[in-house]
Amino acid sequence: MNYPFEKLRSLKSVIPARPESFFVTKKRFPPSGNDRKCFICLFIYFLPFILHILFITTASYADDQTVITSETLEYDQNRNYIAKGKVKIERADTVIEADELIYNEQTSDVMASGNIQYHDNDVTIHAGRAELNLETKSGTVFDAEVFYKKDNYRISGKEIRKTGNDYYSSTEATFTTCDALVPAWCFKGRDMNAAVGEALTAKDVFFRIKNVPVLYTPILWAPILTERKTGFLFPFFGYSDSRGFQLNLPFYWAISESRDATFVLDEYTKRGLGTGIEYRYIGLGNMEGKWWGYHIRDNELRKDFFEFRALHIQRSTERMGGYLNINFINEKDYYREYKTDLQVRTNRFLESTGEIALPFSNSRAYLLSQYWIDLKEDSQDPLQRLPEAGYVLNPTTAGPFWISGSTSIANFWREEGVYGQRLDVFPRITHQFGENITVLQSLGLRETAYSLHRGEDDSLHRESFEYSILGHVRLLKKYASFTHVIEPSLGYTFITNSEHSPAIFDSTELFSKTSLLSLSLLSRFISDQGELMVLRVSQGFDSYQGDRPFLPVLLDVGIKRPLPLRLGTAYNVHTGKIESMNSDVSMKIAEIAFLAGQRYNRLTDVNTFVAGIGIHPFTPLSMDGKIWYDAEQKETREISLNITYTSQCWGINLGFVKRPDDFSVSFLIELKGLTKALKI
Repeated sequence: MNYPFEKLRSLKSVIPARPESFFVTKKRFPPSGNDRKCFICLFIYFLPFILHILFITTASYADDQTVITSETLEYDQNRNYIAKGKVKIERADTVIEADELIYNEQTSDVMASGNIQYHDNDVTIHAGRAELNLETKSGTVFDAEVFYKKDNYRISGKEIRKTGNDYYSSTEATFTTCDALVPAWCFKGRDMNAAVGEALTAKDVFFRIKNVPVLYTPILWAPILTERKTGFLFPFFGYSDSRGFQLNLPFYWAISESRDATFVLDEYTKRGLGTGIEYRYIGLGNMEGKWWGYHIRDNELRKDFFEFRALHIQRSTERMGGYLNINFINEKDYYREYKTDLQVRTNRFLESTGEIALPFSNSRAYLLSQYWIDLKEDSQDPLQRLPEAGYVLNPTTAGPFWISGSTSIANFWREEGVYGQRLDVFPRITHQFGENITVLQSLGLRETAYSLHRGEDDSLHRESFEYSILGHVRLLKKYASFTHVIEPSLGYTFITNSEHSPAIFDSTELFSKTSLLSLSLLSRFISDQGELMVLRVSQGFDSYQGDRPFLPVLLDVGIKRPLPLRLGTAYNVHTGKIESMNSDVSMKIAEIAFLAGQRYNRLTDVNTFVAGIGIHPFTPLSMDGKIWYDAEQKETREISLNITYTSQCWGINLGFVKRPDDFSVSFLIELKGLTKALKI
């Protein structure tokens, strides 16, 4: 049977998913009395099925329907809808707009031309011509750009084949993540295949900057990542006067959803080849960890440098847990030779610690080990704690009192000097009373026993009685714009001590005979926006200190607004000299941030100054510089400068570090969407 052509204007047509047949039932109305009763019974009986059809079946039917909107619409004998003029076809989450369109209702094929725009939840396509299937979301687009919304991936070409939701191929195409008409960068090559969430492959590829070819590779593999993916990460380039040119090439291995690893290859033209591996994981029960191992054979120093770091954390408040933190290097000058971070380079000690803890309702038992490496040349090996077992009782109520305490037994070892074992028992009881004036007092008894080696006395013990009382009051006065709070406190501490003086293992040995009266004054200024300034002054008087009973005056200042400042200093009233001073100040004017700091300690001959500036003239560009000056040695220890430019689809970082014996430059490029892993 032939269907005549129908021509409609300004029509919106709804096409059912399967419109082949319609059923019509004829019935005599109004019905008779018996018929009416039967009709009511049947209606009640079939009511659940009617509701099911109305609210469930109809909804599913609506999801599958195809809606065409156009200026003109024709329907031919081949079951094609021919639409012209501002055509829009919608089906589920897919929308296609074009100047002209032919849709076959039987096969769901669409042939569109003229200003085509394709949209679904993941992809937008602009094309001059398209042949697509709405059911499979596959087909071919011509003179097209495919835009993957989630990560800004863009694929452009004369002819692009779309296979399913996330697979595209083309005999010749370009790939970028830039929005500009002429992209800041792109890859252009032959036989390009892209699987979003997996990878992009191509042959005879040119890397272009502003459409100018600057790099060629016969084969390209790059991840198009919605998730982690195995592959090479973007390389890192650098130069140093002492190490020469540096190339850092990392390879990333996505082992599973909870584990991954990075393999590192380092080439220093003046030093040699370094290799490293980092392994990371997470697991159930708040478990996580990171392990790192590195080796380099230094051809200039004729040394093998090894570094090993491990961090495993599995803490729990209900069952046994713990952590392991290992930091080891075989040569003390490794950080000074190969690390650029100032804090790492200036560390005096390297600490490794491991602990297993078993929590109880209000206490815990633990097993602890601690290993130190002194990074100062020609220094004595520090004391190692291998291991320590202990039990800690948290403050527990007993009527009006609080009871707490700790017990530990530790083994200390070192190659030279006194070492041995120590048992320390320290129970305490605390009581507090008062409302306007709060008084807190504490009483403790301490017993410490030793078994020593290489000492004058192999077996000794110390007993100590400790009592402290502290009175505290809070006074405040409100002003129009702020509230002033003053908190004076007066305390007294009394400690008796036996005459035995063992070697110092840790802070447990530092307590001595004391009769200390201390006075402190805390002043706080608070506005509606929060705390403005905190100032604390304190000093103690110890009658057991002979002819110098007055302890240093301590001053601590913290200012949040308008000028952030932190200051801590200790002044010796007997010598009239400042024993130590640490200060930090920062401020921001427009897009420029300043910071300055000082570290001074008279006993350890430390006197350094740090100053920095951060400039952010506009959003993509930032520059940060820092200078570190050693006043004790009268030399500038380090000057560093970092310049970062971040655009919509790329970024670059330049780093410069100048030291008395070295100058280094680092260079890192980031291409959005590709620098997680890149294989050429």
